[in-house]
Amino acid sequence: MTTLLIVEDEEAIKQKLMGNVSWNEYGLKPVLGASNGIEALAILEQSPVDIMVTDIQMPKMNGIELIKEVKRRNYSMKIIVISGFAEFEYAQESIKLNVADYLLKPFASRRLLEVVLRLKEQFEQEQAERSELQELRENLHKNMEALREKFFMSLLNHNLASTDMEGELKFLGLERLADVPYQVALMEIPEGLLRDVNEEGKYLLNLQFINQVKRLLDGGDYQYFTISQLRNQMTVIIFSPDQELPVRLEEYLTQLQLALKQSVIIGVGGRYSGFQDLSVSFREAKLASQYRYIHGPNRVFAIQDVNLDNPNYHKYFYYLHQNRIFDDLRVGAYSKIHEDVKEFIQEMRNSNMNPESLRIIASNLILLTYATLNELGYNPTDLFESTFSPLVDVGNTESLDELEAFLGKLFEQINVYASQKRLSLNQNLVDEIRRLIDDNYASDITLSGMADQYKISPGYLSLLFSERTGKNFIDYLTERRIRKAQELLKHTDLKIYEIAAAVGYNDSYYFSNCFKKVVGVAPSEFREHSS
Repeated sequence: MTTLLIVEDEEAIKQKLMGNVSWNEYGLKPVLGASNGIEALAILEQSPVDIMVTDIQMPKMNGIELIKEVKRRNYSMKIIVISGFAEFEYAQESIKLNVADYLLKPFASRRLLEVVLRLKEQFEQEQAERSELQELRENLHKNMEALREKFFMSLLNHNLASTDMEGELKFLGLERLADVPYQVALMEIPEGLLRDVNEEGKYLLNLQFINQVKRLLDGGDYQYFTISQLRNQMTVIIFSPDQELPVRLEEYLTQLQLALKQSVIIGVGGRYSGFQDLSVSFREAKLASQYRYIHGPNRVFAIQDVNLDNPNYHKYFYYLHQNRIFDDLRVGAYSKIHEDVKEFIQEMRNSNMNPESLRIIASNLILLTYATLNELGYNPTDLFESTFSPLVDVGNTESLDELEAFLGKLFEQINVYASQKRLSLNQNLVDEIRRLIDDNYASDITLSGMADQYKISPGYLSLLFSERTGKNFIDYLTERRIRKAQELLKHTDLKIYEIAAAVGYNDSYYFSNCFKKVVGVAPSEFREHSS
């Protein structure tokens, strides 16, 4: 129920306003009365009021003074001012105080009822919105841990949208960590070593892995935050790392192996301060963990241990994933990859790094190539013979010229395989779409709808369809519908509009135009000539 307070110094008018309307029937209860501002404030101190109707000219405390005091006390209510013509300047002042409405005396009780009911609806709507906002705010705080994880995940991937880092850290309760040094550790059970484990087993292992990592970290002295982006992989941000951290990570590695009975890898990025470099430490941890392909699992790989004799090494290592080779590989621009490889080799020549460092970077180029092929849906094991071992071959190269020749041959093989695979996939896709059109020509089929269904762009689908069938998508659909319409015109007595609907046209006039465009005559003429 909505509570109503009427403040009026003339008793007869107050009683009339309170008694002339059956307020209770309109959801207003109780209806309270006061003769001046002092009495009104005494009532407000005892019970909250949703809507207050007040006169202006009253003894002891007038309406304007009452409204100012209500505003000062932050009472939440809708206020209606009632005023005579002689008091119009007071009414203007009340408007400055942001009252909801005012009525000039004399007025009918029905007019007051209309205004009160309108404000009642506004008040209830605002109350519902406040309640919803409060519920959202409570849910927000309940999910604060998830919001922090999302924040750190965005930082790790270097795609944080907010420019107010300080404000976001404060909201998330992380402002005290803003300048605390940290290192990122990537703990992982290699997916490739779980081939004999079924899907349920992998998910159960993931839960065990997460619990064990957190148990170990909780038992240590470091403040930390964990992010789980991939199955059986945990990213750990370790704050205030000290000289003991490498020893602790080795201990964690051993305990994880014993508890999970699985191979584990830990990659460790560099030490930084300021969250703007969190993605760098994360990238370094990922790069360090890739050494498992060379040295095997069950080791801690720290980025500072990779190479210390050349200042360019880390720069090339870090930016390797941004090489144009992988962008061109993703879009199938194999003619450009030859130039990309030449440019890569020239950068290696100019780097002044030792042969071992060059081989390591080349090995990581191979690993990133394999990762990109997996991303594109290609299986590298199908691409090369079982005896082909690119990491071994790279390690056996004696010069950058040999490395360039090897990479050229590698990407040429990838080009041939991917071209054949893409042609096969494209043909299968177009054949499937043609079958769908043939079976469902009467349905509401559109190019954009079909593209959404197969998760490709309409433009690309149109191009594929034209290349594979020699016809554009709309022409093919139209011809399929018209062929069926011809059969119906020959062998049934259905009316033209019925045939139009049966083959997917809601407009018989549009159907007739399409029919004539394809066949050369109108549907009625075609039926006459066919009979």
